[in-house]
Amino acid sequence: MDSLKNRTSRLEALFQDAFATPPLIQTLSTVIRVTAPVPDELDEDVRRRLLAALQATADRFGHIAAPDGSTLWAEIDRPPTTQKGHS
Repeated sequence: MDSLKNRTSRLEALFQDAFATPPLIQTLSTVIRVTAPVPDELDEDVRRRLLAALQATADRFGHIAAPDGSTLWAEIDRPPTTQKGHS
């Protein structure tokens, strides 16, 4: 199984290459979320490569359309953490 770091790096590179801008990476308690604004014009081949890579790498992903622009997001589940001394 691929490491969390490798999967996150792949998503980061994917978004960077597709949108020519660094994505925002958020480390939350249960997921790592990668987001980036989507340009108004996006080549169909880029869309297909994005979809294939997202399906292979992310645990979930989506697209948010808003009047001021749209955003693509992808999440990778983080393994649960356990506290030392507790079972």
